Amino acid sequence: GGLVPHMGVGGHFTYGAKAAVGALTGMEMVLAGLTCGVGGAVVGTAFHKTLRFLKSAIYPSSSSSSSTTNDKPKKSTVIAKKLLVAFAIGLISVLYPQTMFWGEGTLQCVVDGQCTPLASTPHAIPAIMTTLARVDPGVPFAAAAGGGGGVTAPLQVGMAKFFAIALAAAGGFPGGVIFPLLSNGALLSHALIAAVRPLLPSATSSLVAPLMVMGFMASTLTSITRTPLATVLILALSSSGMTPLSVLLPGVMMASYVSVWVSDRLSSESFFSYSE
Repeated sequence: GGLVPHMGVGGHFTYGAKAAVGALTGMEMVLAGLTCGVGGAVVGTAFHKTLRFLKSAIYPSSSSSSSTTNDKPKKSTVIAKKLLVAFAIGLISVLYPQTMFWGEGTLQCVVDGQCTPLASTPHAIPAIMTTLARVDPGVPFAAAAGGGGGVTAPLQVGMAKFFAIALAAAGGFPGGVIFPLLSNGALLSHALIAAVRPLLPSATSSLVAPLMVMGFMASTLTSITRTPLATVLILALSSSGMTPLSVLLPGVMMASYVSVWVSDRLSSESFFSYSE
């Protein structure tokens, strides 16, 4: 925006409702940071293991350390496998259209739990492409139909996004994982928030939910890439001016470093080890 006079400067992702004001207590910050840190570490470790399993299943010869040039599969076999992986990802996107694209364009939709409808994001898709959606992309997760919809709706979409990213990475498709993983963390954070909300005191700050969203996004990515400071900077610099960063960032930083510490104890490998 600095090079174009009429464009605004700064990020555009808003965490939490516009009315989310106030302050966090130290206890709220620590509990949210620890919970998100451990949760993100578990998700990241599961991603590592899932990716390694899928790669060994799709390309067994290339994943073997003893493979030689003669062991490489035929080009036609590789193409056929990629087509099957692409079909699986396409099927996921038909059932869960929120998983489509690379994440950044639709990030606001998942950050606020679909309070921003998918149709209003830069990657809006025709309504006919969402007719088979298992979770309506135009309805907030909290208002999802069915018992416990506040938990099951984001959990379904989050798991679908998880496997779509893992399949794409294992299949060798081009593209990064940064924003898709942030999107995945945001989805799973809403399931966690809905699960713990009945346990929280009525006087709990309205900023706990935005902290958990940003914290789980950060911890999910850092557990996979082991880049806590860079991840926090990405989230901070991409946030809108309405996001109370001075209140949220300490807890997000805690979640990021807790995630790295826990991840190192769950697995010594990182995403880059499995993506070679």
